Amino acid sequence: MKRKSAGWALVLWVTVACAQTATQTPIKQGGTLIGPGDLPDTLAQLLQVMGGRMTTPATAQVLISGSTKDSSGTRAAQITVQSPGYFSYREGTSRAITFDGVSLQTLSGAPTAADEAILESLLAWFPDTMFLQAANGGGLRTVGTHVRTDDGTTKNYQGPYWTLFAFSPAVRKGFTWQQPLQQDLFIAVDEKTHLIAEVRRTVKTGPHSAQVTQTQFLNWSQSGGQWFPAEIVRLESGVQSLSFTVQTATAAPAAAAAVFKP
Repeated sequence: MKRKSAGWALVLWVTVACAQTATQTPIKQGGTLIGPGDLPDTLAQLLQVMGGRMTTPATAQVLISGSTKDSSGTRAAQITVQSPGYFSYREGTSRAITFDGVSLQTLSGAPTAADEAILESLLAWFPDTMFLQAANGGGLRTVGTHVRTDDGTTKNYQGPYWTLFAFSPAVRKGFTWQQPLQQDLFIAVDEKTHLIAEVRRTVKTGPHSAQVTQTQFLNWSQSGGQWFPAEIVRLESGVQSLSFTVQTATAAPAAAAAVFKP
């Protein structure tokens, strides 16, 4: 079943989309792992709820296996995210999207338009990558709390309720602004679970409208003391365009940076 975006929350996010870089709190530059003081208190607490990975050598890497579904069909795939910000997406030996800390690459060179959805939703916007980006510079501010996810008309609404943050990453030499790893984003945190529920990007198209791309992180479950989403869903203009179903998820020690090349 295709999922659709929340109307009332969308109105709020569009309203603040053009002002999200203002009055942000600077984030301290981090090291190889996320250390004490590298994140503002709010994000540091969220990372601990998630399991505290990326803070110790034993949990520097997250490896997720599952299946991707989009307009091309369903394929087995693997996502890897590693401190200080490396990642890879692979479909066996037929497809690879990687970042080794220096450059984004695929088997055919630079990422193409066809890679964009996977690159954004399954790699750059994955919760672990978001924490690693924040730990290495940028700005964060709270947009709102106790935000409903419906259109505001549901009687006896029982939740969920979200806290919304606006995040602007540090500028990276050689990267183009508004491309993955260089995008102003909204982060929604479920106030009951204290886990990331959604990452959203808005591009203003009019005085009171915006093009919205959402990635939802659903049905979190615990494995080895760490919490992982069981499903990742991408919505474009409110319509589902991509999903990833998690089969296994583990935290492990870091691999060599050379692993994060096509």
